[in-house]
Amino acid sequence: MIKCFGLSGVALSVVITLSSAPVLAEQTMSERLGDILEQRVDSHLDADFAYESLELVTLLGELRAQEIRLSTRAPELDAGLNEVLRADSVVVEGEWLGNNTNTLIVDSITAKDAQLTVAYWGKGQSNLHALYNAANEQGKLQRVSQPIIWQVKRAQLDNVVLNLFDQGQPILSVRLASLELPEASADDTADTYIARLLWPVLEQVLEQAMAGNSDAVVDYGRLTQFIWREIR
Repeated sequence: MIKCFGLSGVALSVVITLSSAPVLAEQTMSERLGDILEQRVDSHLDADFAYESLELVTLLGELRAQEIRLSTRAPELDAGLNEVLRADSVVVEGEWLGNNTNTLIVDSITAKDAQLTVAYWGKGQSNLHALYNAANEQGKLQRVSQPIIWQVKRAQLDNVVLNLFDQGQPILSVRLASLELPEASADDTADTYIARLLWPVLEQVLEQAMAGNSDAVVDYGRLTQFIWREIR
């Protein structure tokens, strides 16, 4: 997540802290949330989160962010390929500011004018895998003392460019009017989630390209090698 997964997972994790963290006199709640997001992405996901502005609308249960960037720190990837997600705007909605901090539900995440980059460096190894595995590892640590049930019901990227790289080489780049991401929960693994995300998109793009009505840029040789490696 955003992915969207990355933003949603971080948003969910900071809710617990928001209810108990002290408010500095010079900070608004939105500013405090921004600080916590950056700290949690750093310490929990070993990644970097940046934004131009961020607003927490408590009455609506919304988190709104402008010009967001989410990047992993995989040494196998250069800086450009570590940038998983960037978007002009993101809105997170849901009943995730309530009193029950063990059950954290996000109803929807919508990112507009976005770019999602999935960069592999080996079988089952990518920037998205790195994010998901780090989030799941944090979940395991928290469940030892107090189980946390989290779920992202719906995530959508509007006007998104999807890029796929393998071992530093471009495989596919396509602009999609809309990309709906699979539902995510604490029960998923990186492999199962990414399979539900990536393979349907690749199938759709290939069908359109073969029919001659796609503006996707595809290296079919590298894509074939990538698919065979990942499905075996």
